[in-house]
Amino acid sequence: MTVPISWLLRQKHLSLTLLTDPSSSTQPVTFAQATELTDPTPWLSGGELVLTTGLAFVGATATDFADYVDRLASAEVSALGFGTGLSHKEVPPELLAAARGRGLPLLDVPFTTPFAAVTRAVMTRLSQQEYESVLRAAEVQTRITRVALRGGVSAIVRELATATKTSVAFVGDRITAVHPANQKSLIAEVRAVAATTRDPNAPASISQSTPERTLTLSPVGVTDSWHGYLALAGSGPLSNIDRVLLGHAVSLLTLELEKPVRLRAERSKLNSMAFGLLLDGRIAEDAVPSYLGEASDTTGLVRVVHIRGSALGPALRELDSALARAGRPLFAQVENTALTVLLRGTDTIDTAQALLAQLSPSESKAVRAGISTPHPILDAARALVQARAAANLTTATARILEFDALTGSTILASEPAREALVAMAADTIPVLTEHDDKHGTALAISLRAYLEANGQWESAASELGIHRHTLRGRITRVEELLRCDLGEARVRAELLLSLLAWESR
Repeated sequence: MTVPISWLLRQKHLSLTLLTDPSSSTQPVTFAQATELTDPTPWLSGGELVLTTGLAFVGATATDFADYVDRLASAEVSALGFGTGLSHKEVPPELLAAARGRGLPLLDVPFTTPFAAVTRAVMTRLSQQEYESVLRAAEVQTRITRVALRGGVSAIVRELATATKTSVAFVGDRITAVHPANQKSLIAEVRAVAATTRDPNAPASISQSTPERTLTLSPVGVTDSWHGYLALAGSGPLSNIDRVLLGHAVSLLTLELEKPVRLRAERSKLNSMAFGLLLDGRIAEDAVPSYLGEASDTTGLVRVVHIRGSALGPALRELDSALARAGRPLFAQVENTALTVLLRGTDTIDTAQALLAQLSPSESKAVRAGISTPHPILDAARALVQARAAANLTTATARILEFDALTGSTILASEPAREALVAMAADTIPVLTEHDDKHGTALAISLRAYLEANGQWESAASELGIHRHTLRGRITRVEELLRCDLGEARVRAELLLSLLAWESR
C-alpha cells in the first residue's frame, strides 16, 4: 500500500507545496518519518517521506546539502519534506538545487502544519487502503466461491485471473484450465517447473521471479491426494491480497477435486463389502445388488484377479487409478498377503497387465497375479479358486498368468491333490523357514528361485540378485536340512509342486 505525493498535495489542511518537478507528484510514499539527523539512512528502508526542520543545517554549505540529498536519494526515499518557519524562514536554495539535481521531490511544509499531522494523514490513508483491500478480497472470495459452485475448475481459474489481473492456470494429471485462453503456453511452463520438484508426493509452493515477471505455483490437494498446481503469472510480485485470493482459490479447487475422490473411496468400500458377500456365497440369485452389475460385462460374466506379493498397497492404488481413468468402479478385497479384484468377463490378461502397467520396476517385480476364466457373477468364488491356482504358478518371467493358459498344472487345481502336496510340504518347508528365522538366512526363497529356474544356477541367482556361488552354498544347506538330492528332476518337481500348494493354503 502506498500514498502518492499528489494525494498529500490535495489535503488542504496540510498546506503542502511541491517545489520540484510536478511530474514527481506520482511518487508513492510508504511511510512518513520525521528526523533531524544529517544521515538517517541506517534507519530507512526506502519509500519514506522524510520530514525535517533543518536544525542540523543552520549555516550549512551547498556541499552539505548536496551530500544530504545524495544520501537520501541513495536510500531510495520517496520525498523530502522541509519544515519552514523554525530554523529556516524558507527552503534553502542550495537544498532546492540539490533536490532538483538528484530528482528528489521536495515539499515545503509550513510552520502551521505539524509533522505529526502529515504522518497521521499518511498512516490513515494507508489504513484506509488496507481496509478497502480487505473488503475487495472478501468480495472477490465470495464471487469465486459462487462461480465455483456453478462452473468448477475453469470458473475458479477465470475469476482468480480477473481479480488479480494475472494469467492463471491449473495443471493436473487429468484436468487443465487457463485464463486468458491465449496463455496456453503457461500450461507447458507449469508442467516443466513442477517436474523439478524434489518430492512429487509432497509438493511445495514454487516461485520464480525476474525483473519483468513472477511465476508462482501452489500445490492443490491434501496430504495423501495431490491434484496438481495452481499457477499465477504476473508482471510483478504478488500483493498480500493476491496471496489471500490464491490461497482461497487453492482451497476451493481442493474441495472441488476431492469430491469425486472421496465419493469414489466410499463407493469402493461399499463395493468391497458386496464383493466379500459374493465370494462367501451369501448373495442369492434373486437378490444381486444392482451396483454389482457394474462389475460384469453385458452378458453378466466376470473374471477374478488374485494378486500376491509385498507391493499390494501400490498395486491397489494403481488399479484404482487406472480403473478411475477408464470411468470404472473398483471391486476389491484386501488381505495381508493377497489382493483380489473383480473385472469384467470381457477383460483379458492384457487388461490386467495394462491396469498394473504404471507400477515401478521394483513394485512390479514384487507382485504376481493370476486371472480366472469368465464366470457368471454368482460363481465368483469358483473364479477365485482358478485365479489363486494361476497365481501360484507364476514365475519370474511370467508374473501374470491366466488359468486357461496353464499347461501341466491341473494337479494344483484339484483339491485332493493340493491337500496331499500340502501334507508333504509340511515336513519340508517349515524346516527351511524356521532355519531362516533363527539364523537370518534366505533358504526358502532361494529354493523356490532355484526350482523355478529348473536348476539353472545363473538365472536363479540373477532373480535373487546374488552370486551363483552364494546360491550354491544355500542350496547345499537346503539339501543337508531336507536330506535330499536336488540334482534329481523328480525331487525338484515334487518340491516345487508342494511349495506352490503350501503357499496357496
